[in-house]
Amino acid sequence: VGSRSRYKFAHDQIQQAAYQLTPEVDRPLMHLHIGRMLLKDAEHHSNIDKDVFLIVDQFNRGKSLVHEAKERIYLARLNLIAGERSIQSSAFISALTYLKAGISMLETSELFSTEHYDMSLRLYTSTAEAELVNANMSEVEAAVAVISNGAFCFLDRVPSLVFLIISYATQGEMTKAISTGFDALAKLGISFPPSAGTLTIIRDAMKTKTKLRGKTNEKLKQLPLMTDESKIAAMQMLKLIYGCCYIARQDLLPLVVFRMVRLSLKHGANHISALAFVMYGFIESAIMGNFQEGYRFGKLALSFLEKFENKEIHCQTVWTFWAFIAPWYEHSLSNTLEHLKHSYILGVEVGDHLNALYGLMFSVIYGFYSGRQLALVLDDLNSIVQCAVSFGNELNRQVMLIIQQCVLNLMGRSENPLALQGTAMNEDDLFEHVAPENVEYVSQILYFYRLMLAHTFCEHKVVVDIANKSRVTLAKTLPGFFIVVLHVFFDGLAACALARESSSRKHKKIIKVAIKKMKRWATHSPSNCKHKLLLLKAEYCAIRGKKSFACKAYNAALDAANKSGMMQDEALTYERAALFFRDLGDEVKSSRYLAIAHQLYLDWGADAKSSQLQSEYSTIVSQARKRRSFQDYMINRAASIRPNFATD
Repeated sequence: VGSRSRYKFAHDQIQQAAYQLTPEVDRPLMHLHIGRMLLKDAEHHSNIDKDVFLIVDQFNRGKSLVHEAKERIYLARLNLIAGERSIQSSAFISALTYLKAGISMLETSELFSTEHYDMSLRLYTSTAEAELVNANMSEVEAAVAVISNGAFCFLDRVPSLVFLIISYATQGEMTKAISTGFDALAKLGISFPPSAGTLTIIRDAMKTKTKLRGKTNEKLKQLPLMTDESKIAAMQMLKLIYGCCYIARQDLLPLVVFRMVRLSLKHGANHISALAFVMYGFIESAIMGNFQEGYRFGKLALSFLEKFENKEIHCQTVWTFWAFIAPWYEHSLSNTLEHLKHSYILGVEVGDHLNALYGLMFSVIYGFYSGRQLALVLDDLNSIVQCAVSFGNELNRQVMLIIQQCVLNLMGRSENPLALQGTAMNEDDLFEHVAPENVEYVSQILYFYRLMLAHTFCEHKVVVDIANKSRVTLAKTLPGFFIVVLHVFFDGLAACALARESSSRKHKKIIKVAIKKMKRWATHSPSNCKHKLLLLKAEYCAIRGKKSFACKAYNAALDAANKSGMMQDEALTYERAALFFRDLGDEVKSSRYLAIAHQLYLDWGADAKSSQLQSEYSTIVSQARKRRSFQDYMINRAASIRPNFATD
């Protein structure tokens, strides 16, 4: 140090042996001496920034011997630099070590004193961030409490409150998160009503639409930069509250989004404006039903990401668009998967584990709905559950366990395929671990996967019973979720099956509503909904005795289901078509279709369902599998060619 001569040990083990020869009691002084020499050399060559980690690592091993005030303060500052740089590199465990060492260098009287205010604030704010990413939630609260007591002004508290709200949301404590966020907004001069009815939402929507009137995408891209610190802070709070309101306070959800958009229009855009516009697109699409307009604002939001260097909201913006907007307009579910996986990477890179997990969750869920093999889906679900545990995200862990058990049931790994009970979870005990404000959200998800299982195993009365509990509430509780489409689809098919047994106005009403909704969705998202619409129409024609129309509709549904790539939907369509042709007396076609359905369920990995078909139609399926037409079908399917079954 201080000269051009450099020496090093010939081998790490030699260095370790030499170190062991130094008495333990003498080591702190040795490290302190080395740290001081490294610091002196770095100051001489202006290399402190470059060598900060090397210097601090030595100093910290001897920090118990640092008593002189000037050196203590300087070491605290060096630890702050090392901690902040570690956070920038996503090395959050190392960051905590440096930040805590920095805090320990300051005496109580020095913390948040005028002379050391900036350093104290940065040390504790960064500590709150690092504790959050390391899932030490109680430590986040402790750091925020220190800042709240010591901060000179409210704006200085905002960054730490952001981490506190994320901490609450990660733990599923949505009421705490929302309350903290709205309290902060009130201090920033932005108020919200305690609750919002339909008229309040409509008025706020019209107010926002008026502000947007005449503003093209190009004009919106040219908005000036937001510079008012209080408004930037408000945007941060609104960003966080949005996700929590989705789960626990949906009456306030549109108001939060509308306020973000209007703040951007009035005070200029910042990086969070991208999120404001994608959320506005979500509201237009999922809640208002304006799919084209929602898609427009979603695409606008993605273009906003390129405008700002800050990548804090890239993950949430990307997964919101591809999970809640794209599937409803032009994009197939399978087309969203890579984008959703990419959003996970974007989130992890900036320590946004909450949104990273959402991106990963939707990529797996939409893979499930797209016909991905169940064994692969199960592997992905296992990984997500572990991620949720490591991130301290209890709410999403519970949701993933529901889906995991559903997949296990389909694969035949449960005693009762209709009950969500097994190695992953027990539905009877589920709500013991769910916070009260999250019960409705989790309940609707539970209802849906129970309904999916009942539908798959042809328990049509059970489907209708579950649908009666969730037909109105599911779409309100889970707007934008694609399970809204699937719920309507399964509900309509169950009503068709029951209408065959007894002609009931109630069943026909459910069918008509299902067809009407699916027709609208298929107009905007044919790759996801067209084959579902065609199957519903085929079933409705069948129960009305329109056999010729039904035949054409079944054939069209089979073709569309094959093109969709959704293996389970194609299997379902063959199964339902088989029952129709059996009733017509066409046993050959019926048996062939049952055999194909059986094989498709096997290929999907739904062993419990394929076993059910084998059990109910054993002889029929076995004989049909020997026929040349079935074998040709499987060969052509493997080559991705849809065969023509004009003759047997």
